[in-house]
Amino acid sequence: MSLEFRPARAEDADAAAPLVYSAGPEAFDYMFRAGGREALDFLRHAFRQGGGFQGYRNHWVAERDGVVVGVGAFYGQRMEGQLTLGLMRQVLSFYPLAAVLGVIRRGLELAPMLKPLTPDMLYVANFGVAPECRGQGIGARMLNFKMAEARKSGYGTYALDVAVTNPRAQKLYEGIGFRFVRERRFRGDRARAPVPDCRRLEMKL
Repeated sequence: MSLEFRPARAEDADAAAPLVYSAGPEAFDYMFRAGGREALDFLRHAFRQGGGFQGYRNHWVAERDGVVVGVGAFYGQRMEGQLTLGLMRQVLSFYPLAAVLGVIRRGLELAPMLKPLTPDMLYVANFGVAPECRGQGIGARMLNFKMAEARKSGYGTYALDVAVTNPRAQKLYEGIGFRFVRERRFRGDRARAPVPDCRRLEMKL
């Protein structure tokens, strides 16, 4: 069976958004479940819109025999401002006005868990593989594919964050060369929002 990697497209939203969601369901629910809308609904909307951290323009997909089986966002420091503006536009266009400030506030609460990017860093986010395809090397192949591109583009560091509750993913990342750098704690009320702490992993390219 053939496996290829390509830039995501708007029409991938129905297949890709659940995989994006699987990368951090607790954090996505905490931030985007609002105004009577579910986080996954927002992720589909944002993916189709294209901009922002969850938009298709920021993602690549793994496709096997014409079916999307993996997804990931890959961006550098210079893109963060544009991605943040895109996210704000999507929030404003999706939620009732009364819910918008809550979404923004919760996003600001989550932000300190993510270590700032450095100028030479390519960051991986929203990385997920279809449940029925896990353990088949798809995630590792996709990360290695983008790693080779990152080297050619002059990046010196490859980085991602993984939930402490996802040791399987951490094992995958460490297996291709990522190393633990630091753990960051969720500072909110865990009784209200069971968001797990996260670990920053990095690799020198």
